[in-house]
Amino acid sequence: MEDFVQEVENYASALGLHPSTVVQRSGAGGGSSWGRWLNGGSCSMRTADRIRAYMRANPPREDAQSGEAA
Repeated sequence: MEDFVQEVENYASALGLHPSTVVQRSGAGGGSSWGRWLNGGSCSMRTADRIRAYMRANPPREDAQSGEAA
């Protein structure tokens, strides 16, 4: 679960978003889901796969990493 959390945090950081926003935009949960996962909870593989698929389909733009809006 720690690796998954780190993946989402890295992706969110590259876009200048909060990780819970990534979870919401992926349609895999609400903002409270992220908080539960940080406090030791876990998500199903289906949920993790859905979020990973969203991140793959919506990669950060190169210029977003240099501080410009995505």
